[in-house]
Amino acid sequence: MTSKQGSIKGPRIDKDTRKRLLACLLCGLLAACLWWVPSIGVLLRHLEVKTRDVLTTMDTSVKPREDFVFLGIDAASLRGGGASDAEVANNVTLQRMNGQFPWDRRVYADAIDRLGNAGAKIIILDIVLAQNGSPEQDQALADAIARHRDKVVLASSFNPVSNSGGHDGMLVVEPAGIFLGPLEDETSFGFANFWPMDGDGVIRVAHFRRTLGEANSQEPHPDEYVYESVATVAARKMGATASDGHKRFKMGFADKQLAVNSYEPLSLITIFTEKEWEKNYERGEFFKDKVIIIGPASPMFHDDHITPGGKIYGAQLHLHVIAAILDDTWHEEVELTMIATIVLNLLGVFGVMVVVFCFEKTLSLSVSGLVFILLMIGGMLLAMIYLDRLFGGWVVGMTFLVGLLGAIIRQSMTELARRQQLHRHLQRSMSPDVADAIVKAPDGYYRAASGNRKQVTVLFADVRGFTNRSEQQDAGELVSQLNEYLGSMVEVIFCHGGTVDKFIGDAIMATWGGLDDSDLAKQNEAAVGAAQGMLAALVELNATWKKEGKEPFRIGVGVHHGEAIVGEVGSDQRTDFTVIGDAVNLASRIEGMTKAMGVDFLTTSSVIDVFSQQSEWLDVGAIRVKGREEGVNLFTEKLASEKGRTRFQQFLIEFQKGNFTEASELLTKIEGGGELAGLVGFYQSQIKHLSENPASTENWDGVLRMETK
Repeated sequence: MTSKQGSIKGPRIDKDTRKRLLACLLCGLLAACLWWVPSIGVLLRHLEVKTRDVLTTMDTSVKPREDFVFLGIDAASLRGGGASDAEVANNVTLQRMNGQFPWDRRVYADAIDRLGNAGAKIIILDIVLAQNGSPEQDQALADAIARHRDKVVLASSFNPVSNSGGHDGMLVVEPAGIFLGPLEDETSFGFANFWPMDGDGVIRVAHFRRTLGEANSQEPHPDEYVYESVATVAARKMGATASDGHKRFKMGFADKQLAVNSYEPLSLITIFTEKEWEKNYERGEFFKDKVIIIGPASPMFHDDHITPGGKIYGAQLHLHVIAAILDDTWHEEVELTMIATIVLNLLGVFGVMVVVFCFEKTLSLSVSGLVFILLMIGGMLLAMIYLDRLFGGWVVGMTFLVGLLGAIIRQSMTELARRQQLHRHLQRSMSPDVADAIVKAPDGYYRAASGNRKQVTVLFADVRGFTNRSEQQDAGELVSQLNEYLGSMVEVIFCHGGTVDKFIGDAIMATWGGLDDSDLAKQNEAAVGAAQGMLAALVELNATWKKEGKEPFRIGVGVHHGEAIVGEVGSDQRTDFTVIGDAVNLASRIEGMTKAMGVDFLTTSSVIDVFSQQSEWLDVGAIRVKGREEGVNLFTEKLASEKGRTRFQQFLIEFQKGNFTEASELLTKIEGGGELAGLVGFYQSQIKHLSENPASTENWDGVLRMETK
């Protein structure tokens, strides 16, 4: 064979460069995959969000509006600061403010009159006046509002409540009717709530309209009343319209300071002291044509909110949003689709490989990383300043920087490559977690393989009626369908950290806790999550098979937690890492009971005891399997209506007491059975059997004895 080496032009890629490129590629792809690892992905997205927050604080294009004023109910107003005793004695409003909070509502009436008469454009009262006070006070405030109704905006609120069942919800708290006035000329009001969107308590977006259903995380009904926010109502009075939904508003920063320095509160009491009114407010001329909000400005009210620009009062937040609506200034967040994320990750990998190919020395690689960071920050700033787009850049940045780090520490990748080669070989014959244990910590695996008694969670899943199908269906088609089913189920089990112990024909046995000392509660939660995921995955498979003209599968899944022996079992020629013992046998029997009881999923009290919401489970009775004297309580996920479940639980109480006649009557009241039909049929047959065999009810303890496996 003729050598082709002589035909190659230019320098060859040497072994060291290949190692660096391989290290770079693997680390870059690893960084890309981290976005889809649940726990790490959350942290990376949190980093993305925080980066966008920093960018917004660097945007100085928006300045606080000069025509916005925040009159705060602050410490000075609450203790009557700034007014002399003589002035208080001659001023009824100051006397009313000098008492205990909440104030006499005539204080707000006087404030509205004073500001309205001074020519204020909008007066926002950021206090929810839902409860009626004294008739005299309420009437005085209502009259003041009526005199300036075209200028006044009141506040409502979506407030959390707990109903008798203990479930949290939301209701709307509106201003009292006396303040709203007649329907044909009702005082404007809007909700004062802000909702964090990213799970960290930071207010970044403004919601303009919301229904009560949306506030309760429900789909809005077409006939539901749509509530508007305080900012939306105030802006509309000034001729501006807010869009639907929500937007990320720009904040006006004063001289590159924090948001708390914008719209700083003026003490409300100062508008009632003659010195301040004449000197600082020019006898009211200061308030002419201005938007004025009166609201809490003291920590005692707990009306402060965390924003990207720092912690500010709710009234300040309203002013920032009103300004954004009036000036139409918003940040548009670039939300990446999965395809865009994948493409950007691949671009990051490609870019770092080009850099690694061009530069060899560690210093050069480090400098290139620094240059990349500076370019990334510059690109994000330009996108924000000129396009109003917020893009964190970490989708590309993570793959580039981690890939670069992989190239710098390329020597360690040699050993990693060797381990990966072994891992790929082992995965052909065992579960990924077993292969991981051998490759990453062989000593720990060998200790586990030598045999130990451990608390494990075992899952069995079996296809119903598979034997009959194997006699009727084409063998090749059935095997193909079975392999597709098993592949999907194994994927679900692996996603929940389980080990596929073995396949027994069409049955699957999976375990949790055999190889590690993980928390028992997490084992059970993972196993139940896997069972639920398998049933959900089967629904999708059946839908696909139906379109392909194939018969659907139906499975039963049983889960049990208990003590078992864990280790390698077999001969000198072949061994399997497996789990044996009572817990395994019982899990298998429980799976068999799903067919008898007509349900898809059964588990035991040893599993659901770890769940805080045990009301989500339906008690379906206790059984004593063949060969085992100790009974076990069985549970399935809630089925049917609340009425049906209640009747079934009443039946079960009578049945376990041995009152079979009453129990049978209760069964007949479960109309049609519905999702409980299988359980109804099972217990009807059991009652019939017990009635025909009185000897079987001697020493009855409420536990059914199953004579078959």
